[in-house]
Amino acid sequence: MRRKRVNHKDVAERAGVSVATVSYVVNNGPRPVSTKAREQVEKAIWELGYYPNELARSLRRQQSSTIGVIIPRMTNPVYAEVVRGLEGICTQEGFLVLLCNTERQPELERRFVQMLRAKHVDGVVITPHAEPQKLIEPLLQARIPVIVLEHDLPGVHCIGINELHGGLLATEHLLGLGHRRIALLKHKPTSALSTRRSLGYQQALEKAGLGLEAQLILECDGTHEAGYIAMGQLLRLSQPPTAVVAHDDVIAIGAMHAIYSQGLSIPTDISVVGYDDIASAAYLEPPLTTVRSPKAHMGTLAGQTLLKIIRSTELIPTATITLPVELIVRASTGRVKNS
Repeated sequence: MRRKRVNHKDVAERAGVSVATVSYVVNNGPRPVSTKAREQVEKAIWELGYYPNELARSLRRQQSSTIGVIIPRMTNPVYAEVVRGLEGICTQEGFLVLLCNTERQPELERRFVQMLRAKHVDGVVITPHAEPQKLIEPLLQARIPVIVLEHDLPGVHCIGINELHGGLLATEHLLGLGHRRIALLKHKPTSALSTRRSLGYQQALEKAGLGLEAQLILECDGTHEAGYIAMGQLLRLSQPPTAVVAHDDVIAIGAMHAIYSQGLSIPTDISVVGYDDIASAAYLEPPLTTVRSPKAHMGTLAGQTLLKIIRSTELIPTATITLPVELIVRASTGRVKNS
């Protein structure tokens, strides 16, 4: 049988005071309470194991003090960093963060949106995988503030990264080292702005007077295994690449493992560039050259923007904020052989 929850009346009876006095102590006001009465109430609270009913408080304030965050893959270090930044600012301001991991499944995305709406969360931060505008419509209809990451949607608060520039930086770095057969391990297409990394790769080659070679461009999932398999395909070409740009560091790590498994050396035989600069990138052997994206800052900015919207009494105009990237050169890239 479920144990009955302790309430203000139970505490008042144990302390020998009125229910109103207990309420004043628990909520720190609005009327002053004598030192003796406060001590009696606090002792009763300890003895009975009382704790406030946050649901009741939320109903009174019409605020749940809860933020929902929907991400594509919890095991991806990039999203872990985003959530860390978001959680840091929200927790500091007294908000609980509910994490929803979709594994890039559209049905799970839709279900989490409905669940968060039903729980009357105060706001949602989401990185959609499919049909972003349609996905967030139930939240907007319920007047729940939304921050969309990695997209640029009309009439919605969005935070993105300059992905095109990131793809350019990575490819131009390799071109500057004399590489001409540069492969691309691209992520399977999604609605996210990160697909522009591939466009940056393409534009850099075009600026260098080089055409695209279909056999050097492979699509894969964002996992170590997928990077390993895709790199293996490139190494079996009659004329393998001398360098590779990976969609992200996770794929790049898988690619590096494939290169080593063939008895090849990095960067002597093949140079590798990743993207995101996850925490482990600097500690690989060799340390990974990568494009650094402001992951934790994106989460912090999302939290700050969302809380500003929640607390504002006026309508805040929507906009897309684009964050900069930078190339971090480490030992996984070097001049092309015999150049």
